[in-house]
Amino acid sequence: MIVETKNKKQALIRLLERGDAAALYNYFNRLSAKSKSRFGPHPFDEATIRNICNDLPGDMSRYVAVDLSSGEIVAYMLIKPGMIEWDEKRYAQRNQYFSNHDAVTFAPSVADEWQSTGLGSKMYAVIEKELREKGISNIILWGGVQATNEKAVNYYKKHGYKFIASFWHDGKDNYDMVKTIKETADEKLIS
Repeated sequence: MIVETKNKKQALIRLLERGDAAALYNYFNRLSAKSKSRFGPHPFDEATIRNICNDLPGDMSRYVAVDLSSGEIVAYMLIKPGMIEWDEKRYAQRNQYFSNHDAVTFAPSVADEWQSTGLGSKMYAVIEKELREKGISNIILWGGVQATNEKAVNYYKKHGYKFIASFWHDGKDNYDMVKTIKETADEKLIS
């Protein structure tokens, strides 16, 4: 799907493909140190990226946004069925449980120069629509979000994520946030 951002740039949103290893590696290398410190699902080294692209589709859906003018990857988002083990244990300590067949874990990243352009929101809308069609009820942030990352916290709130709890990890305060996307019977009648 092609989307247009607030600054009139166009990007193609699609699933990551086997031939994307070099472009994905370049994407990670272009991220600022600050942006890299906010993304934790996997390392950014070339071997990891090559393994990701060689193992597609794997157990995750990996989405990218490609700048139509340059051909560069400018956003990368992961969807993993169920919860990652560390998150599952943390939620269980609070007696909060999510079914592995109707919950996913979500990890987004957007290139620094594309942040605040609306690309992340448009990409998220595409992903959430697909999740709804698959019957997914809950989207859980992968490892939470750093409390000091106000831009991300506000992004998640804007998209309907609810604060669940704070937790301390890696010397930082973090928030667990979840979005429930299951449609009610009334919502289905309206659409």
